[in-house]
Amino acid sequence: MEYFTIYRTHDSAEVSIIKHKFEEDNLNYHILDEHTNSAAGIAGMGGEGMRVQVRESQIERAKTLLKAMGYLGEWNDDSKKQRRNQPAKKWIFIFLAALVLIIVAFLIMWFMNP
Repeated sequence: MEYFTIYRTHDSAEVSIIKHKFEEDNLNYHILDEHTNSAAGIAGMGGEGMRVQVRESQIERAKTLLKAMGYLGEWNDDSKKQRRNQPAKKWIFIFLAALVLIIVAFLIMWFMNP
């Protein structure tokens, strides 16, 4: 049976969530480059990321699940996916985490000075 790639990502958390959902819905899947991506460090050092593959007969069902979970955007005429608002959420989280670290560093410096 042939498996086809329906999703790519560098985020291991996304892959973990997708694996759980596919197992819950009894979809047969393969995750390619999962170990290579985590061993290579940040963003797989130029790799293509992890690839989620499903059987040909289950492609539509898997795409529907991914769309419902918010991982697939709408497909355009070139059959390339467009994700909306996902990168913005990550950057907001990174910004807030950096802001908290700066505030903590400032408070430590303020209270440590005699």
